[in-house]
Amino acid sequence: MHIDFQNIQEIDIFRDLTPEEIEEVLPVLHPVRVFEGERLIREGDTAQMFFIIVSGNYMIHFKDGRAFTLHNKGDMLGWSSVAGPFTYHESAVALTDGKVLSMPVEEFLHLMKGHSDLGSKITKKVTEIVRQRIAFIKGTQNGNDQS
Repeated sequence: MHIDFQNIQEIDIFRDLTPEEIEEVLPVLHPVRVFEGERLIREGDTAQMFFIIVSGNYMIHFKDGRAFTLHNKGDMLGWSSVAGPFTYHESAVALTDGKVLSMPVEEFLHLMKGHSDLGSKITKKVTEIVRQRIAFIKGTQNGNDQS
């Protein structure tokens, strides 16, 4: 699978980046073909990688039985790798064959240290995604617990 500027620019987390910033990100994105039934993330493991969906359907599930699916280009799996305590809080398995972009957390952090503006833009997008996901998982709006 080939990654190019246009493919990256279509993904929400990278949409606000300049062409120069996208060129900086490309080397740390690793295209991976995923097969039906493949486990990408295991709850409780140290979070060392996050994934950005290019294609396919993925189930996120928790030990307490809650689950949901992700299937949109740009959806993220494993955001715990960039937000403490750096342990996966969920498991993720491919429901169909697909493609993802993997980004090892060490490469991501190295990129962020060397390019603070780029790091701020990506961190802001990840924070928005995390806030939306937490609100969805908890069944609340705007990330505020209403219980």
